[in-house]
Amino acid sequence: MKITTNEKLLRQRSQLVRWTSMAGLMVLGGGLLASFNEAYYFWSLPALLIGFVLANISAYNANRYVREPRADHVLEKALRGFDNNYHLFNYTAAAPHVLLTPSRLYVITAKNQDGVIRKQGTRWKRNFSVKRLFLFFNEEALGNPTHEALSNAEKLRTQLSRALSGDLPAIEPLVVFTHPNATLQLDDPSGRDRDEVPAMLAKDLKKHLRSQPKGTLIAPEVRRQLTEVLQGDAA
Repeated sequence: MKITTNEKLLRQRSQLVRWTSMAGLMVLGGGLLASFNEAYYFWSLPALLIGFVLANISAYNANRYVREPRADHVLEKALRGFDNNYHLFNYTAAAPHVLLTPSRLYVITAKNQDGVIRKQGTRWKRNFSVKRLFLFFNEEALGNPTHEALSNAEKLRTQLSRALSGDLPAIEPLVVFTHPNATLQLDDPSGRDRDEVPAMLAKDLKKHLRSQPKGTLIAPEVRRQLTEVLQGDAA
């Protein structure tokens, strides 16, 4: 399998995490000191707000681009064994992870939450955990993976429609939970809901892909154009 990863973006996000983390601590420390001095007390609240924003920026980027298990590493391992007709693009296109196969494109929305994750209809929930209270700033919210996956697929479709002429191959969204301690409880054993977005653990990804119908092969010239667009500046 071929893999193209935007290493430059990962380095930039890693640096951003370090700087925002340091700046956030400094601002919060300054605000704490200001709160004990009547002459500078009015600076404590702005410092708290700025520190909160910096902490969220740092946590968001750390979870997506730095903290292990990093999504691109997990997906690479999960897809190991496919031949070079499969090409995984990480952080190079309008969607974070795109898998080009012989007959279609899969837009993979990776989620790194652990614990028991339940889906009922179109609603997603996580079981309560005391640990999460202490990791409030260090964890990304679960949100609605179904909606996120559909949004990512639409972003990719828009990007490709603008760059290429003619009909596009099938673009299918997937939700993949990459944390090794994640457990899924789905109301539909097939992993699909009314929006037709399959959800699965990373260890089940290869099995899911192999179970799909082969479909019409993408023409070599179209595949070349797709690869050129999807790899962006990470060629």
